Amino acid sequence: MAYLGPERSFTWEAAVALFPHGVYKPAKTITDVFKAVEAGDALYGVVPFINSLEGPVGETVDALATHDLKIVAMGELRIVLCLAKKGVPRVVYTHPHAAAQARRALQALGAEVVYTASTSEAVREFEKCDNCAVLASPKALEGVEKTCGVEDAESYTRFAVVSREGGVGERALLIFAVPNVPGALHKALGPLARRGINMTLIYSRPTKLSPWDYYFLAEVQSGEGLEEALEEMGHYTTMLKVAGRYNIVTIQPTQP
Repeated sequence: MAYLGPERSFTWEAAVALFPHGVYKPAKTITDVFKAVEAGDALYGVVPFINSLEGPVGETVDALATHDLKIVAMGELRIVLCLAKKGVPRVVYTHPHAAAQARRALQALGAEVVYTASTSEAVREFEKCDNCAVLASPKALEGVEKTCGVEDAESYTRFAVVSREGGVGERALLIFAVPNVPGALHKALGPLARRGINMTLIYSRPTKLSPWDYYFLAEVQSGEGLEEALEEMGHYTTMLKVAGRYNIVTIQPTQP
């Protein structure tokens, strides 16, 4: 089980909850998780997919678009953020998504924000510094004096389980691109609407292939008529990929 690490990150917490008897393999980046699964070094990978306050995680979306892996399950975790301090902080270590979810607390602190690959890595930096602070999970800050619940509003993150094999479930994730002409997106989504297929998420993301070139990420409720809709969507898209079929389960959060 590869996951965005090190140990005690939010992703590690999700991986342990989803696969309580797994063998866990930390990775430095989300892309490294995908590479480990593709290479057969891990059967599954767990990565952050989307946050209720900040939206999809860009690196995960890019990896789904460019790697041949599928989402087979999704776990939803309530995110509680904690702030710990040493002295008068001049810097605060945290992950970019955590920082975006606790802007008010960081502004009140008035310290320079230094980003790390995960909140647990931020804690490692905090352990080595003086006059600094860290924004991280309760699990990563066990045994440290801290203030928890500093996020701006109630926050949830969904963590995707990716595998080389496909899965089944009530939801399907589509990644597609359309021609740059008027009405192209409307035509591409028409097959879903005509069959009464509910879309629970849509998001545009730069392809990075050329300036102002985008693809779309859409989550739909799977069921009768979806295969016909996908076949028809192929007539209106320049690229169409089913990036997974899965169910969403609730993960119980760690108490501060």
